Amino acid sequence: MVSPGDELRINLQNNLPVDPSSDCPKTLNTPACFNRQNLHLHGMHVSPEGHADNVMHTVMPAGGTWDYRYAIPATHAAGTFWYHAHQHGATSIGVASGEEGALIVRGHRRYADRTRNGGVVDIDTILHDRSGIPIAERIMLFEQIPYGCFSDATHSTLLQDSTTGAWTCPKGAEGGVENFRSQFISSRKNADGTSRDAWILSGRYTLVNGETQPVLHVRAGDVERWRMIAGGVHDTLNIQIVKARSRDSEKRLRLPRYARQSSSEMTCDGEIVGQYEIAADGLTRQNISHKDINYLYPGQRSDALVTFRQPGLYCVIDQGGDTLNTVIPRRSRPQGKSPSVIAAVSVEDNDTPHVERQSETTQIHRLLQEGSEGLPAFVRARLARFDLSDFAYFPEGMMPGQDLSDLSITHHPTAFFGSLTMPLVSGAVLPPGQAMPDTSINGMIGLVQNELVTVDGTSALPFSMDPTHIYHVHLGDVDEWRIGARTMGTGTAAGQHVFHIHVNLVEIMDIIDDNTDESIFMSGGRCKLKYRLKNDSDADDADYSPEFCDQYHVFRDSLFVKPGFTTVVRTRYEDFTGDAMLHCHILDHEDQGMMTYVSIDGDQQNQMSSMSGADMSAMEHEHSGAM
Repeated sequence: MVSPGDELRINLQNNLPVDPSSDCPKTLNTPACFNRQNLHLHGMHVSPEGHADNVMHTVMPAGGTWDYRYAIPATHAAGTFWYHAHQHGATSIGVASGEEGALIVRGHRRYADRTRNGGVVDIDTILHDRSGIPIAERIMLFEQIPYGCFSDATHSTLLQDSTTGAWTCPKGAEGGVENFRSQFISSRKNADGTSRDAWILSGRYTLVNGETQPVLHVRAGDVERWRMIAGGVHDTLNIQIVKARSRDSEKRLRLPRYARQSSSEMTCDGEIVGQYEIAADGLTRQNISHKDINYLYPGQRSDALVTFRQPGLYCVIDQGGDTLNTVIPRRSRPQGKSPSVIAAVSVEDNDTPHVERQSETTQIHRLLQEGSEGLPAFVRARLARFDLSDFAYFPEGMMPGQDLSDLSITHHPTAFFGSLTMPLVSGAVLPPGQAMPDTSINGMIGLVQNELVTVDGTSALPFSMDPTHIYHVHLGDVDEWRIGARTMGTGTAAGQHVFHIHVNLVEIMDIIDDNTDESIFMSGGRCKLKYRLKNDSDADDADYSPEFCDQYHVFRDSLFVKPGFTTVVRTRYEDFTGDAMLHCHILDHEDQGMMTYVSIDGDQQNQMSSMSGADMSAMEHEHSGAM
């Protein structure tokens, strides 16, 4: 835990063994060299140079060390951030092996000191009861570790059930994350034509802080702050909290794997507990957003106020998602769309009279009013409407309530994510130099080579160290990006992705429906009806996009990229120079080249590199099977 203005020092020691030479080719976008390490502070606004958030520095195995020093600005946002491995080619293997953790920036800037602090007021300072005791907090790092067992010492053959494809491990065997293709991009067709991806086939559980299905203890009527971090490699989490029907005591509690699975102990299908989001990606929102389902994509965070009205048992579940609003649709689970159980919550009686009969909104309203005693009446009136504007994030150098809307735009770049689906033939590998047939798409050429998608032309390139392929900006520049997903030729499909930018945040200005070329939002930012209400007569309602409906003018560092929609964002390159990264945070995509350099130059010239006006970050990778 750190505070704005601190210097964070981390000594990284890499005691992993040297990679075998056969596992460490020199091809840039081929996942390999898995024992090489480094560190990234995800979402933190710190320098990307030198000993700071420099993800291009490599700490070599067998004793390599590196001293990281991060000067956290005094103006830095307080919130929920995290750190993880970020060695290109080995990022997914590292994160999937547990090389990650939460990083909390604690805020102490009070309303009374706002002038001295440039208008910044931290919501942390009002999340306490009338006596000043802070509410309980839970840091919940959701990890998805696809460990497997192998039949050989080279980890080339994963042990699987010959009928179902499910991963198996003999009793007493030690599993590991060793094979990129088998453990990240493999899939298996079902009889009905759907497919199961590697994570589903693994049969592994989503962990909470390294624990499988932990039991959390809460008191009825208390309001808690849940700091949730999606620390998985490529699977969406659709978090929902529901009441459980139990026939057993907690001492003998055994959670079912799936929420609707028949169980002698409990079934997780009762009333829904609301999540009242106060921050997205660590940044306090303008207004509290009520969520029945909290869509979390890899790399994202959500801070939510949660309260339980009545004692009993509850389940935290990863709810079954629809095809288009998740990276890996849950319909591919062996049990159909059954949600999986992540944790249980044991809610105990509260001694305070009548508190259990109060609604969730009443309890949260009470917390905000007690925590804001002594503040001006107009501030408390806004809080009563769940308006957090006095505590919300705003860009450095601006005033509370201001955003990037009124700034002059320097550049209008486009980032699109292109995917090429390769048929998975058991053991099939394209030899070097062999390519799929070329297909021209908007003047670009899509092909597959060395198992990677590459594009010929300066307007669409995989990650490259070539100086001519770097996107140059200058301090003070303001970009307005258009971000989307596209097909990349014969046999391709526009897949789901997660846009992530290092160092500087983005503000979501609008989300456009590509079919109508119109905003999904009405005046004032409310989602149009067809995007927030599902058409039950259409199994794959392409319009239904609840994950977008509370994102109008939200600041974040990681955002979902959905086929059929273009997200318009703005970012300002404020105060740090150096080379930052922009990439897909489905980390097996990033390891295959779905990334680009952003070089932030120190002089404040308003000029672009030779890539001006181009679609310069066609970030491509290989998918397995159908999405």
